[in-house]
Amino acid sequence: MKENKLTEGSNMMWEASRIMLPEHKELMNHFQKERNRKTKPELAEEEINIISQQLSQSMMEQTKITIELFTAFGENTLKTGTVTKFDIQLRQIKLESKDDYEWIKFSEILSVR
Repeated sequence: MKENKLTEGSNMMWEASRIMLPEHKELMNHFQKERNRKTKPELAEEEINIISQQLSQSMMEQTKITIELFTAFGENTLKTGTVTKFDIQLRQIKLESKDDYEWIKFSEILSVR
C-alpha cells in the first residue's frame, strides 16, 4: 500500500492539526488547561479560626507572616508581609511588604505561618 504525502512517515493526529481552524486549536488548548485545574481544599472550621487569629495577631502586633495562597493552575503562591487592614465586607485583607501592598481575599488563603 502506497502512502500519500500527508501520511508519509508521520503521525496522522498531527497531520490533521495542520488543517484545524485557530478557534479549534484555542478550544483544544483551553480544554487541556482545564484538565489540569486543581480544586481548592475545604478548610475545617478550626483551621479557619487559627488562620483568622494569626491574621489578627499580625495586624495588632505589626509582625510579618507568610500566607499560602491557592492557585488553580501550577504551584500555590507564598506572600510575606504584615496585615495592615481587614475589609470584612469584601472579605479580604491588606498585606504590606516593604513599599508595596496587596489585597488578598480570605477565600484564597490556605495557611498562615
